[in-house]
This record gives sequence, C-alpha cells and structure tokens, in this order.
Amino acid sequence: MRSDESPIPHFEEPRYDPFRFMKWGGLLLIVLTVVSTGVYWLLGKHYGRPDWTPMNCLFMVVITLTTIGYGDWLELRNLHLAELFTMFLALVGIAVPAFLVSNVTALVVEGLFTDVFRRRRMQKKLGTIKDHIIVCGVGTTGVHCVHELLSTGRQIVAIDHNESKLRHLCEELGDFPYIVGSAESDEVLLQAGIERAAGLIACLTEDKDNVFVTLTARQMNRNLRIISKVLEDSSRRKLAIAGANATVNPTHIGGLRLVSELVRPTVVTFLDNMMRDRRSTHRFEQLQVTERSPVAGKKLADASLRGKTSALVVAVKSPDSDQFVYNPTADVVLTPGTQIVLLASTLDMDAIRSLVSGPGSG
Repeated sequence: MRSDESPIPHFEEPRYDPFRFMKWGGLLLIVLTVVSTGVYWLLGKHYGRPDWTPMNCLFMVVITLTTIGYGDWLELRNLHLAELFTMFLALVGIAVPAFLVSNVTALVVEGLFTDVFRRRRMQKKLGTIKDHIIVCGVGTTGVHCVHELLSTGRQIVAIDHNESKLRHLCEELGDFPYIVGSAESDEVLLQAGIERAAGLIACLTEDKDNVFVTLTARQMNRNLRIISKVLEDSSRRKLAIAGANATVNPTHIGGLRLVSELVRPTVVTFLDNMMRDRRSTHRFEQLQVTERSPVAGKKLADASLRGKTSALVVAVKSPDSDQFVYNPTADVVLTPGTQIVLLASTLDMDAIRSLVSGPGSG
C-alpha cells in the first residue's frame, strides 16, 4: 500500500509509551515492597521475634529487592517459611527493578524522552490550533502540498498512516503537527481540529476515499474550504455533491504542463523557479477585501499596495462578476468582496493580508 492510500479507518495510538510502563512498574514495586514488609512482620509474630519490627522488615525487603544483601538482617536460619518467602522475593527482586531500569535506559539511550515530549507538545498544539489547513495523505501528491503550505507560512495538520514519512517530513521541512491514522475517521478529523480549520486538502489515492473524506469533513464544518484530488472525470460531480469547493486532476495538469514545456518554456521556467526554488520568497496570493479592510472602497491607486508592501496586483474580480480583470487599471475600486490576485514576497504576506482583508486576518 502506498503512503497516500487510505488505511483502515482507526486512530493509531503510539505503540510504546515508556512512561506508562514506568508508572505500572513503579506501582508494582511499591505494592511488592509494602506487601513483603507485611509478610515479614506477620512471620515475626508467628515465630515470636519481637525484633522483627516494621522498620527492620522494610529494610530487609529493600536490601533483598536491590540485591545489596547485608547478610541476614532478620535471622532466618531454620525458619523455613521465612526462608521460602525470601527466596521468592529475591527472584522477583531481579525482575521488577530490571524492568524499571530497562525503561529508563530506553528513554535515555534511544531518545524516547525527546519523542514523548514532542508528542505531548504536538497534542497541546493540536488542541489550540485554528484557521489551519488539514492535509489528508502525504503521498506523492500530499507531500508537495505540505511543502508549499509550509513555504508560504500556513499552519497545517497532516494526516497519514505512515508515521516514518511524517517524521521524515518534519526533519526535512521543520516541525509541524501531524496525526498517524486514517483521514476517514471522525475521531482523527476531530483531533486535527477540523471544527477550527480554514481548509482541507483530500489527496488520498482513490477517488472514493476522497469522496468519503470530503463528505465527512463537510458535515463536521460547513464553512470549511475543501479541495480534493480527483483521477476520474466521473468523480468530479460526486465530490461536488459531497461538498468539495474545487477538484484538481494531477494527470490533467501534468498534460497541460507537458504542452507548456514544449511551446512556452520560458514561462514554465519562470513559474518553476518561483514555486520550486526554496530560496525564492515570492508567491502568487489570492485575498478578499473585507468590510474592515483599510483599502475597502478605495481605488487601486489610492490603496497603494505596491508602495506599502511591494506587492504586484495581477488581477481583480469584483463580487458581482464571474470574470477576472487582468492587469487592472489604477481606477478599479476595491469594494468589499473583491478578490485580488497578487504577486508578493512571503515575507510581506502577513502585512498584505492585514491591509487587504483586515487586521488579524494573517
């Protein structure tokens, strides 16, 4: 199964939690110590040994469990029940402390301390993240989605069943929250904060899986913008009915790219350099003018987007039109609801979003 295929719907808990084992191991050690102390004390009563006080009995248990052994701290010679119990305690005393030591060693040597704390930080971030984008599947398509979203400063949550691939992406691109599990699971989507998310990208292998994810996500967040990968043209309608705002066919785009590479290579090279070069800080961006925007109601010339942020306005679309106006003139009025497509540095994106869409929109 490839990494972007949809796995069996369930949420995978971490296979090994050393803190949980240490907790139960510590509890077992405490219970064993208390019970053994009580047994020695009762045996002292049975054999009429007043010097077998609770403290002496506890000391006997501790030196036995830790294999220190200061001789017979309690005189056990010819006390067969006490001798049998001490042999049993000595055998158990090898297993329990060794179990705890092995877990501590695993935490330190194998770096599991870092892994456990990283998981806890991630869980904490997942509980507070909002206005983020959820990427379902980090296979051949999803991995590029993750890369581009992180490159443009978006907050994301990735979902995939392949934890090693997710961790590799974190090492390559920088830490981001992710969930190991199936995007088709309601529990996983809730953990990804779908109720607080701004968008979702469904890029699983099969169209039917993307339809299911889209339908589930739309039911859980009516305002979510959902973009889905599609392979068969017949699936576009199903995805639209399920609630997808738009669909993208990678093979169709690949075909257009092949032709463009042949007939307009310079344009393709320009876009490639901008989108693929990690050193490039420029991207196309689409923003909507809102009521609280500082440029709302102003002409494009008066808004001075170029002068304030060095952004280049490529096209605008008014709220009462379905067509974009390319290379708009300076007298175009930016009424609330107007869509603006611009080319700008990713370093200026927060300032541009605040200027066009209003404070706090970044």
